[in-house]
Amino acid sequence: MNVLASVDSTGYKVMLLLHILAVIVAFAPLWLAPVLLRLTAGGDKAAADGLDVSILRFSLPGLALAGILGFGLVGMSDKTFTFAAPWVSTASILWIILIAVLAVVARPAIKAFRDGDASARGRIMMSTGIGHLILVVMLFLMIFKPGN
Repeated sequence: MNVLASVDSTGYKVMLLLHILAVIVAFAPLWLAPVLLRLTAGGDKAAADGLDVSILRFSLPGLALAGILGFGLVGMSDKTFTFAAPWVSTASILWIILIAVLAVVARPAIKAFRDGDASARGRIMMSTGIGHLILVVMLFLMIFKPGN
């Protein structure tokens, strides 16, 4: 038995810890975005800058790292989990969709909003709402592992 390839091993648990920390870094700014948007309504320029920093500099890299570590966990699981499992493949697809939504919708909307386009607020709210929904679905998949 390979020490790094068992779900009970220290290596696996460290990878799981890093995965969970990356998820927190990725999703915390998405929960903060509505608050920052409300502050910008009062003309708070720092809140608009906070959107840029929190979502673009933390969410996207955190999300990428969380997915890579998640793939590592599946690979290290000593065939306990496989990429063919429905919950793993569905979570992987949702991860790709979320990265696309943040990169293609949220990123340009935040930049437009910071440049004074108030109509971009709706696109920011929509993309963060999609992020919240995807998080809940992915948590369900990873906790209950349907189809495993």
